[in-house]
Amino acid sequence: MSLEQQLTDTLHTADDYVPSADLFAKVRRSIEEDRAHRRRIRSAILWLGAAAAAVIVYLVATVNVDDGRVDMSFASLELLVTAAMTAIVAVMGPAIRRFGQMYEKQAFAGTPDTGTKVLRLLDIAYYLIFGAYILMTLMFEPPRGLPPLDRQFTDTLLFETERLGGLFLLMGILHVVLLLALPVAGLVHSANLRRARIAEGATSNDGVAARIDRGVTVGVWIVAAYVLLQMVIAVLGIVLGLGLSLIHI
Repeated sequence: MSLEQQLTDTLHTADDYVPSADLFAKVRRSIEEDRAHRRRIRSAILWLGAAAAAVIVYLVATVNVDDGRVDMSFASLELLVTAAMTAIVAVMGPAIRRFGQMYEKQAFAGTPDTGTKVLRLLDIAYYLIFGAYILMTLMFEPPRGLPPLDRQFTDTLLFETERLGGLFLLMGILHVVLLLALPVAGLVHSANLRRARIAEGATSNDGVAARIDRGVTVGVWIVAAYVLLQMVIAVLGIVLGLGLSLIHI
């Protein structure tokens, strides 16, 4: 077969091509998603600019520089750091959810609705945990043993930096825990669904799935027992500590 004939046959294969029925809808959806992405970028830039301007104005109004020494009241610095922590929690929550949706869909591939509900519950837990952290670390007066701010600004700044560091550390730890726990939760959910179908009369000849179900069940019970043991030890430590405190009093 000559080269010309090969080209002719190849080009004629396009005659059998049937365009997708929803091609226009896909193109339109892609354009809309691109526009939404551009709007998010513009909105993020505007919010960052407004936040930076607000911080600059706040620092100009609250910071005093005298002979090269920086002075700032403890209340002003505490308010600034608390506002920054609140903004970080508010921004990181939707970002983590958006980037974690695909991971959640893979973990709960059999029941997408369940995965969506789990994400909503995790959102509630996220804001409760980090809202509690911000409130628990909020100080209305300088901590004991900390020099007054007008004499030791760096020590107070170190204290506030530790608050921020603790927030990021807690976020990272919980993020890793969720990355490990979501697949296990998906396996447990799938195992429960298979058991429910078998209980309703459905038959299952998948020995591998049965072994996986048993392994997941044993693993979950081991983890639950370990967590319960740690909770008991922590409660005993608190009770003993309170008892010793009362004895000393």
